[in-house]
Amino acid sequence: MSDANGCDKVTARPISGIDHALIGVANLDDARDAFARLGFTVSPRGRHIGWGTGNYTIMFEHDYVELLGVVDPSEYIHRLDEFLETGEGLLNVALGTDDAEAAFLWLQAEGVDAAPPEDLQRLLELEEGNEVLQFRNVYIPNDLTPGLNTFACEHRTPDKTRRSSWLSHPNGARRIAEVTIVMESLDGVRDAYVRLFGVEAVSGDERKGNITVDTGRDELWLVTPKTFPERHYDKMIDESLPLPRLAALTLEVADTQATALYLSGQQVAFERDSTNAVIVSSEEACGTFLVFADTPEG
Repeated sequence: MSDANGCDKVTARPISGIDHALIGVANLDDARDAFARLGFTVSPRGRHIGWGTGNYTIMFEHDYVELLGVVDPSEYIHRLDEFLETGEGLLNVALGTDDAEAAFLWLQAEGVDAAPPEDLQRLLELEEGNEVLQFRNVYIPNDLTPGLNTFACEHRTPDKTRRSSWLSHPNGARRIAEVTIVMESLDGVRDAYVRLFGVEAVSGDERKGNITVDTGRDELWLVTPKTFPERHYDKMIDESLPLPRLAALTLEVADTQATALYLSGQQVAFERDSTNAVIVSSEEACGTFLVFADTPEG
């Protein structure tokens, strides 16, 4: 779409939803085994072309979880080694876009100093031969996404990225429902996320340490260390860890009772709460506090 002067004009918000959540891991194969034990179907190993990182992915219909590790420390690794100095865990979330160029133009129109889209390729190691997956990413300045250092990801080869056999998980997981981000202060958080997702998408009170962002398919829940236990079952944040930090990943499942039965069969330790959520400790999930929750009613 162009304006009267022939310049590109973007009116719709082309950034929506979490595309994937990244978990930084010390050993990729150990992480694959740990998440397979938790009842996830883990897709084949990938390698980022031109970078020193590799991954395994846990695919859902519209989003996924990425287990990210170092395979060659002599190449560019996005400071993953620095993150792992404080242990494994939830590293980042990437937002989704159907068109990285449109997302870039929209950010520019909003007065955001975003860099042009960058191409990324991942080599997927399949039994029948390697496949090249292609992505196009727009990195978003931190002042627009407090608590995150993120980007919007466009899938250029979506049919290669997802296969139907990778979408079914024995634990019943269906999608990412929520990511919890802990920050020392929430000052300015509301205005920043209103700018990105719109005023109707943001609720809560910065002064009370609780902001919820509805991204279109899922939620970001931004809290302080004091308010984290209010949503997460009286659990406390490790005060030795630097902030901001992505502290919990909530996945929607078909039936939490079936999830609990599966985990019991795998001898995985977990807790239940009053909402019937299944809560797996970070020790079981590569440093990630993992919550399996029922599909919301209505």
